[in-house]
Amino acid sequence: MEELLKYEALIAIAIGVFLCLFGYRIKKVAFIVIWFIIGYYLASLAMPHITDDQTWQQLAPIGIGILTGMLGFSIEKFCILAVAAFTVSTTIIEAFQMTEIFQIGLAIAAGVIVGCIAVSLIKPLGIITTALSGAKLIAKYSVAQFALAHHPYFLIILCAGAAIGILFQFKNCKHVE
Repeated sequence: MEELLKYEALIAIAIGVFLCLFGYRIKKVAFIVIWFIIGYYLASLAMPHITDDQTWQQLAPIGIGILTGMLGFSIEKFCILAVAAFTVSTTIIEAFQMTEIFQIGLAIAAGVIVGCIAVSLIKPLGIITTALSGAKLIAKYSVAQFALAHHPYFLIILCAGAAIGILFQFKNCKHVE
């Protein structure tokens, strides 16, 4: 099982680097990948509460991830809103290790506000959210994979990765619509 977790972490880090650097250029594919991850993550959290069967706990998140990935491909503006809201909310929750419902509600509200702004500023915030999504994957799985302390390494890796990804994408996506 630990072997699988190592491969999962390495795949997640590779996807994170790809999203961080090329997310906007391949935004349709990026939305499929991001929505797959969102569906997979949410289903992974829910499945232990639904069934004790290990097979279903492993297969259902993949199926739900595929369904949400297809959804991400078909409705772009909603996807931008939702990806921005999800990324900002979960980043705030994880970075500050929030556990109280009021704090989580504020993080979700901040994410929704950023998502609404993202729809009106699609290109720059599309670049920022894909870079942040990729940097978040890199930070989350690097901290876990290399047994680093969550604070401050998660925030350092997140900020550095997002900054590199944002600068790289703005430079290389000048003529991409």
